[in-house]
Amino acid sequence: MRKLLLPLLALIVAGCTPDAPDMPEAEAEDREPADRFPFLRDNDPLPAEPTDEADFRKRGNALFAQGAIDQAIEDYTAALKIKPNPAAYYNRGVAYSSKDQLDLALADFNVAIELDPEGASAYYNRGIVLHRQGKTAQAIADVSKAMDLEPKDPSLPFNRGLMYLAISLTDRAIADFEKSIELDPQSFDAHLNRGYACQQIGQYTEAIKSLDEAIRLRPTNAKAYSNRGNAYGRKGDFEQALKDLDEAIRLSSREAQYYNNRGTIYGQMGQHQKAVGDFGRAIDLQPDIAAYYRNRGHANHQLGETLQAEADFATALEMEPNARDSIPAQYLK
Repeated sequence: MRKLLLPLLALIVAGCTPDAPDMPEAEAEDREPADRFPFLRDNDPLPAEPTDEADFRKRGNALFAQGAIDQAIEDYTAALKIKPNPAAYYNRGVAYSSKDQLDLALADFNVAIELDPEGASAYYNRGIVLHRQGKTAQAIADVSKAMDLEPKDPSLPFNRGLMYLAISLTDRAIADFEKSIELDPQSFDAHLNRGYACQQIGQYTEAIKSLDEAIRLRPTNAKAYSNRGNAYGRKGDFEQALKDLDEAIRLSSREAQYYNNRGTIYGQMGQHQKAVGDFGRAIDLQPDIAAYYRNRGHANHQLGETLQAEADFATALEMEPNARDSIPAQYLK
């Protein structure tokens, strides 16, 4: 059984020309592949006092589900002392992975695969560990093996697509998201991430198509509206971009990136006072992002408010000293 992580917001800020605010970027729904966890069927009785390998493993699964990871590891280890079993190695590997003990997890997945070379979950989770260790090419090979073993599982190409995105192989990521959609046309995550990936390579029309479908599937998801607004902005359709970003903010009014994105659109439309307001709101919500100050600085510069612009650019430079190329020369000392 595989379980996806909760959605994570990715803040990605592009570079800018000296007289224009940073362009907004899309946010992927789920930027990291997720572990496949041990599974305990609802009808499995839990042994109060385990006596054999299976009992220890079942209780370990229940403890894992309750968040008692160390106790689960103890039960999996007890199970393995009674009888080496690929499921117990696999489950203990997942438990170690959840504690970020990646070397121990990798060792257990290696043994699980040696004992059961046809177990897709062990290949998949070993791939996750390798990816987290920065060995994404090896990770992709493992997830590809899992896909060979379970060709109808839509979450496998989806998660491999996330790995391809992580190493900027965007065309391959798009192909994997499309494979996931082919297997599960109702996958919001796959549609949203395909839209994100298409934006990364300038395919804005395709991005909008994917995001249309994502919004159809989850009409109250703010991130989908924000992403589609960004795509419309990249195409130059600022009115539609504003509509989508207005809706994103209505649905999630405390997300700083959405105000930054809308401020960028206002700036491109020449409505710099509104842009200043949105960048200010983004700063209020998330004051540790240099791009928000830089963007407000550009808007104030356009309004002729040089003192405010100077203050904003100074703050941005304190936070990102190497981003001098993003600031008009007159504000550099």
